[in-house]
Amino acid sequence: MFRLRVLFFALVPLLASYSAMAGNFAVGTCKPRLTSFSTISDAVSSVPPGSTIEVCPGVYPEQITISQPLTLEGIANDNQDQIVIAVPIVGLTTNLTSIFTEPVAAQVLVQNAGPVNITNIVVDGTGGDQGCGTSSIWLAGIFYASSSSGDVNRVRASGQTDEGCGVGIWAENGDSSNQLVTIEHSSIHDVDGAGIFAGSGSTPTLTAIVKDNFVSMRSGPTGIVANSVNGAITENNVSDALAGIFDAAPGTRVSSNTVTNTTFGVLLLTGGTVQSNDVSNSGYGVFLNADGAVVQSNHITLAASAGIELNCHGGTVSRNTINDAAVGLDQVPLGFRGSNTFANTGSISTDGCAAAAPRTVSPQKWRTPATPLGVRK
Repeated sequence: MFRLRVLFFALVPLLASYSAMAGNFAVGTCKPRLTSFSTISDAVSSVPPGSTIEVCPGVYPEQITISQPLTLEGIANDNQDQIVIAVPIVGLTTNLTSIFTEPVAAQVLVQNAGPVNITNIVVDGTGGDQGCGTSSIWLAGIFYASSSSGDVNRVRASGQTDEGCGVGIWAENGDSSNQLVTIEHSSIHDVDGAGIFAGSGSTPTLTAIVKDNFVSMRSGPTGIVANSVNGAITENNVSDALAGIFDAAPGTRVSSNTVTNTTFGVLLLTGGTVQSNDVSNSGYGVFLNADGAVVQSNHITLAASAGIELNCHGGTVSRNTINDAAVGLDQVPLGFRGSNTFANTGSISTDGCAAAAPRTVSPQKWRTPATPLGVRK
């Protein structure tokens, strides 16, 4: 009997840990064999870490905080495959302050957790306007805060409009430990601030992989913003923005993107690499705002002002093809060397940098987390 009791008490913690092991859970009624929750918020706060939460088709008017590793996955059922996280009837509340000091109302907040993977989910910001012009509160669809990591895959973020302060997907890290966030195969549109924003402090501690996304800003300020991060912005389709890709991250490679209908196709705030992109119908295909950039093998078509605006900055600018531009290379610094191909271009190049200072982008045009008001570009 004594030995049996010893064995029993030894099994108790083992059984307890087993009951808390990760598993599959559901939100909604389409998975009757799984333990199910009525709201996503209840599920993400109740399941064991590392679990997968399968969300049935439907509309979920919630503001959600995820603070443990898990997978949140929308699933198809009965010929339906749309899982919508909508703004609650009572509206959104401010649930964090960004490392860039902006208060933010995030519809889905990932905080101090990773990996958190979000798949096949719609985050609709319609009705979530925070009145940023007077309140200074930003609106975000999905927000990965400091000390968080994970993958956003096949997500739609739309309707985040907030008087110029709406962001579809926002990832940042202000901590010293490195984090990785991947944003891929997603659709971001009808947002009035930035479609995708990734940033960290003066020392890059966030690696951001932004790949194969569709970003349409409908004439909003910025499609994709990278600020002091490492990683890659690649194979995205970006359109209808003041700046298609705003790169303030020398450690981030911008390659193989298609950018259309912008004032600035790719704007480099610091030196970086811009390679093999297809930029069309822009004011400036690529605009340099610092020395040291590498701009190679890009195809730039229909540039109203200039294919590549060197802006009197030195860098490696070569093997680019520029077709149908007012000016091929503008404000070329003294001593520039580079082999590029031109066609149907009014002027192949202009210089005059010996007497002219480099132009800067007007700060009031760039009210995004990467370039707060009052910061000189």
